[in-house]
Amino acid sequence: MLSVHSFLKEPGGSFVPVGQAQFRIPDPDYIEGALELEVNGVPILSLNDWDYIDQLWSYLINAMEEYSESGVASTRLPDQPTKLTLSRQGKSYVLVRVDRGKQSRSSAVEESEFFRVLLESGDLFFACMAGILPEVADYYNSERERLLRLRGCQGFQ
Repeated sequence: MLSVHSFLKEPGGSFVPVGQAQFRIPDPDYIEGALELEVNGVPILSLNDWDYIDQLWSYLINAMEEYSESGVASTRLPDQPTKLTLSRQGKSYVLVRVDRGKQSRSSAVEESEFFRVLLESGDLFFACMAGILPEVADYYNSERERLLRLRGCQGFQ
């Protein structure tokens, strides 16, 4: 069981699902938000891990590209030391782990489910962002193209 949801942080501090955001982004270079990532009931990332959400999604694409080549990848959140690691377990599972200082959480999930849901959620995020910030839609569309290329990788279908 896997769930992935993207949120934008409103100027007042509350979080809104990216598809429901109806406010002006104060600084398009630093878009605050959060990614909720839950694997088999284990909250890997939550609203408490808010950061620069569009940068985080780009970092996740980098990690997925690395994972597709080597079966292991890691990335940090853009503006904090939290580290997310993906590592292949057996032939068809991925262990998803987050480390925050001395605290860590992890859970394994089928690789195909993990990447299918992550790719769909990333595509939705970047599509919404292209509508919210049309002045940088080219960047968001290029990230969607990177996701599309990953769909053809073994284990990502």
